[in-house]
Amino acid sequence: MAKATNALTQGISGKVSGLVFRQNANGSVTVGDAPRPSTKAPSAGTLATRQRFQQAAFYGRATQQDPAQKAAYATGTDTTIQSGYAVAVADFLNAPNITSVDFTAYSGQIGDRITIQATDDFAISHIHVLIQNPDGSIVEQGDALADPDGYTFRYTATAKNVSLTGDKITVTAHDNPGNVTTEQRTL
Repeated sequence: MAKATNALTQGISGKVSGLVFRQNANGSVTVGDAPRPSTKAPSAGTLATRQRFQQAAFYGRATQQDPAQKAAYATGTDTTIQSGYAVAVADFLNAPNITSVDFTAYSGQIGDRITIQATDDFAISHIHVLIQNPDGSIVEQGDALADPDGYTFRYTATAKNVSLTGDKITVTAHDNPGNVTTEQRTL
């Protein structure tokens, strides 16, 4: 790669006749041969990654067509990510994270609470709680309510659960693009 800092190359960037011109942060221009296309077939993992990025781009463009979503994603911009489109693409690519589930206040009584803390790079749309007996029958299920802090959610029991031994509690966090994270515990 050659470096050029003269009036001829000032401000030029891109591919010109088999050469690639790149603008550097210090104002100089780097010149090199254009990369040659690979002759190797992409692996299955590479193809899956390309498809996932393509879906993320479709989602990002779709959010820009809906004024409400466009405005919502615009609130997530900062000095690093400067467009609502980029925030939407990142949201599509990253699933929510359930950081903790606290069952200590749940004893099977109506009104008992399960506290969940979860985060997402943009926003969690809802958190669902499912309580099942060991045989798979459903004791109860419903959505947890968000606290004002935006990352703590509380589920209040609506049914009496006589025996907790072996019961499964499944917590599922959903974000706007449809990414899902699940955590399951057995009592």
